[in-house]
Amino acid sequence: MEASVVVPAVRRAAEIMDAIMERQGDPISLTDLARLLRIPKSSTLNICTEMTESRLLRRVDGLYTLGPKLAVLGAVYLSSVDVVRDFQNLSADCNPEIQETLKLSVLGDNGQIVFLARHDAARPAALTLDVRVQQPGHCTAAGKAMLACLTTEEFDQWLAGRKELVRLTKHSIGSLTAMRKELRRVRSLPYATEDGECIDGIFCVGVAVRNSIDNTLYGLSFAMLKQWATPEHIDFLGTELRRIGRELSILLDGGAQLTSETSQVS
Repeated sequence: MEASVVVPAVRRAAEIMDAIMERQGDPISLTDLARLLRIPKSSTLNICTEMTESRLLRRVDGLYTLGPKLAVLGAVYLSSVDVVRDFQNLSADCNPEIQETLKLSVLGDNGQIVFLARHDAARPAALTLDVRVQQPGHCTAAGKAMLACLTTEEFDQWLAGRKELVRLTKHSIGSLTAMRKELRRVRSLPYATEDGECIDGIFCVGVAVRNSIDNTLYGLSFAMLKQWATPEHIDFLGTELRRIGRELSILLDGGAQLTSETSQVS
């Protein structure tokens, strides 16, 4: 009997956190949460109350957002993940001429990529969780690089039945036809790029690395202001990303499988 009560509650708690993360952390009302979870408002209130008391959620002006305990849990989780520690070690040895922000990400659920860590060259000690923890995968260079590594079946699963893609800026890809065309382009290149598709005025370069042991895809990317994105500098950063990717794959005890070598989506 206990399992039949506890398991749904845990699942719904996870669904509540997923719903807030999909909104980029923006607060959400109890009514909207109940509608999304398709359960009575009273049941949603009970779960949210428990999560708030446990600091997994925070209630502000009658709305719910993610709580401070998640930051602590995230920090503990990252400290235990080998790939983050490996990323930290590689970041320390990054080419000193590079001033751009280096990011590590992984494919998440609901069409997102999740940023695990970042390294700011201007602040060498600032290896932290990214402020914007999730972003639509098709709007980012790292996301494109990872998506280009998927098989057609895996890509269809990532789409999860969606017929349109969210657009964050006027430059974002909004259709599946355009996305498939972009992935074919990425496959022909040594790295993926993103020009103001996630944030206006920001240009990114990205590659993907597959851990052959557990088949996990990771993304590496550099972000810069558009004004610095000359062809020469883009290629310089792309070359450096591929070097870091190869070294990361060795630390993960896998082979470097970058976008141009593994893309299969047609």
